[in-house]
Amino acid sequence: MNTTLESFSSTNGKASGQPNKVLIFRLHGIFAHFNQPISNRFRNTYSIIPKPQLLGIIGSLIGLSGYKNSDTCPEFYSKLHDLKVFIKPNGSANKKFVVTYNSLNSFLNNRVDTGSPNVMINEQILQDPDYEIGLLLNDNDSLHSLIIENITQNKSVFPIYLGKNEFFASIEYISLNDYEVNSEKEVSCSSIFPFDELSKETTRNLKLELLPIDFDDMFKYVYCLMAIPQNETKIELKNPDNCIVSEGSAYYVF
Repeated sequence: MNTTLESFSSTNGKASGQPNKVLIFRLHGIFAHFNQPISNRFRNTYSIIPKPQLLGIIGSLIGLSGYKNSDTCPEFYSKLHDLKVFIKPNGSANKKFVVTYNSLNSFLNNRVDTGSPNVMINEQILQDPDYEIGLLLNDNDSLHSLIIENITQNKSVFPIYLGKNEFFASIEYISLNDYEVNSEKEVSCSSIFPFDELSKETTRNLKLELLPIDFDDMFKYVYCLMAIPQNETKIELKNPDNCIVSEGSAYYVF
C-alpha cells in the first residue's frame, strides 16, 4: 500500500502542488450499511466506512458522478483515487442489528430453482455510525479548493448517504489546519492503520478487520487487514512517517 508522505515535505516546507492542509470533519448518521460482497442472501456490513465509499461521498459533495457500469471507472475515483485520508471512529461502539425483507430485485428471482418470486434478504445494519475524517488537501488545487468550500460551508451537489440511499449522512466541519509529517517512532494513534505496520504485533485495544482500501486494474477491491483502535493507542510503527501530526494529534493516512 503506497502511503508514503516523504514527497509531501521538504526542508523549506511542502513542495508546490503537494497537500499543505488537513481538512477534518465529522461524518455521521443514524444507520449505515457498507456491503461486504460475500453472500446475496445475507448481507454483512463492514464495521467502519471503507476508503472507496468515503471517496464516493467526497465525490458526491463536489458533483462527481458515480458508478455507471462494471466496465467504466467512476468519475469520483478517477479524480480522487490519490487523495490521502485518515479515518477515526468516534467511540468504540460497534452496534449492529439485522433486518429481514423481501427483495424483488435480486438476481435469484430469475432462477427456476428458487421456488418463489420473492427472496428473503437478511441485512446487517450499523447503528449510529460516527467518524472523524481527515483529508490532505492542496488549497491551490481547484478540485481540492472545491472540497474545502463545500465542507466548510456544509454544501453538497448530490445527496450523501452511508452505503444505501435511505441512510442519509451528515457532515460537520471541524477544522482546516497545517500539518507535519510525524517523526516519532511511537505515536498515540486513534485512526485506523494497516495491521502489518506494527513493529510489535499486538491486538491490545485493537479490533482487526479486512477492509477495501483501493481498486485494482480490473476495478475489483484491494483489501488490507486494518487495525481499528478502540481508543487512543500508543503504537510503534514500521513507517512512522506515514502518520501526520496536527494540533497535537497523530493520524495514520493512506
